[in-house]
Amino acid sequence: MQLGYTNAVPINAVTSRALDSMDLGGTVMQSADLTTVLEGYQTYPGGKNYPLEVGVLSLGCPDINQTFTRDAPLPPINATFANSYLYDKGQIPSYSYGIHIGSASFGISGSLKLRGYDQGRVFGDVSAQPVDSGKFPIELIDIGIGVAKGGSPWKFSNMTGLLAQSNSSLTSGFTVAVDPANPYIYLPQSSCDAIAANLPITYNSDLGLYFWDTTDSQYTKIVTSPSYLGFTFTKNGVNTEDITIKVPFALLNLTLEAPLVTSPTQYFPCMGTDSTPALGRAFLQAAFVGVNWSKKSWFLAQAPGPDYSYIQNVVDISDSDTTITSSGNSWEPTWENSWTVLASPNSPTTNSTTSTTSTTTTTSTGSIGLSTGAKAGIGAGCGIAALAAVAAAYWFISHRQKYKRTPSQDSAAADRSSQQPPPSIITTAPVEAPDTKPSRFHELDYGRAIAFPPTSTQTSEYGQSAQQTSQSEQSAQNMSEHSQASRQGPYELSTR
Repeated sequence: MQLGYTNAVPINAVTSRALDSMDLGGTVMQSADLTTVLEGYQTYPGGKNYPLEVGVLSLGCPDINQTFTRDAPLPPINATFANSYLYDKGQIPSYSYGIHIGSASFGISGSLKLRGYDQGRVFGDVSAQPVDSGKFPIELIDIGIGVAKGGSPWKFSNMTGLLAQSNSSLTSGFTVAVDPANPYIYLPQSSCDAIAANLPITYNSDLGLYFWDTTDSQYTKIVTSPSYLGFTFTKNGVNTEDITIKVPFALLNLTLEAPLVTSPTQYFPCMGTDSTPALGRAFLQAAFVGVNWSKKSWFLAQAPGPDYSYIQNVVDISDSDTTITSSGNSWEPTWENSWTVLASPNSPTTNSTTSTTSTTTTTSTGSIGLSTGAKAGIGAGCGIAALAAVAAAYWFISHRQKYKRTPSQDSAAADRSSQQPPPSIITTAPVEAPDTKPSRFHELDYGRAIAFPPTSTQTSEYGQSAQQTSQSEQSAQNMSEHSQASRQGPYELSTR
């Protein structure tokens, strides 16, 4: 089984497919395709296997209805997606959605609209690109480091050329897939190393990830200042125009937890891969994504930070729309109270186009764990409409409903809030699907360092998919009361 479009961390599982029903805020959707994971594990670069802890919720494909084949003599399954079902029933104006995953650690609640998008989540320029079946491909042409305001933690204020540094074959860039089904940022190893050379991080070969050196004075300056990692793409497929999504390093200071590590460990979520490069949930904390499946167009834009008021302005996407309209706001003020601007004397006098070549040290640990730092929100997808043994999907389908923004847990932010009036926030309670209860699940044994031996496996191509999180303020529950194909209850994948 494969979730998403990169195989950097292969997934193996024994699965069973059946039809089920799903409560969509009071509308019961029939013939929802459900893929349950009877036992599954993922293999990290060091060769160790770890149990799966999250599932995916697919949110469409260019075709409204899907037919999935099964092993003979079982007949094919005709199934549908949540948003295509609502569109087919005339309950939403288009086969579309808009999503911002947000950030649990910064209290940025997720946003998902199955009829359009929240314009308040769309900042700056908008890129409109064609979909490729269920994929969201885009040309990545460079990666850089910058500072949005004030002084710099480095001896430069802006550095470009990191994508192709040490690998001239990448000078023209390459196609990446924006992929909410995967947690990390998956790039060629040379690109990850070029970024890492400018950060106080070390490479862990067992996990294929970089650990922050939290004792280094640069660490605090980088993750608390207005510094960011910028991803520059071609805009609308026109080589003369581009768009840059800026991900603050504060969002790239994530936390690994057990079973991948024995104690919580801060990490930088860049993972080298020789398969399809992909930008997963770590990137999507700072980016808005939307799609109009009817026109086979998808959209990318900068998303706001934790200091935004998050007053909703839901805009419908029509069947004929090939782009969406930005709010026109700038993203920097939405971080104003959550970062510490460095003093001007730290600012450099010159810029840099490439970084100094260096290597990171390698630490080999036998620790075990699973990433929870990037656990945020719901992604979107195509292919098999899968809820991989998940008890509930956290999401909103309401048209015009106000969010409640979770307050920051940072003490410095609390001090600042006492000195100035809070932003205006309009809130309502989350929408909960009525009278829905999950079936009884069997829980995986998470005490095993090597979770399961590889037995029978099933491989399939999921599309852009969604991670579950108990920290989201949005909720709806999937009913799994009468699986037609599984003979035993699916195993529960715990929330992170």
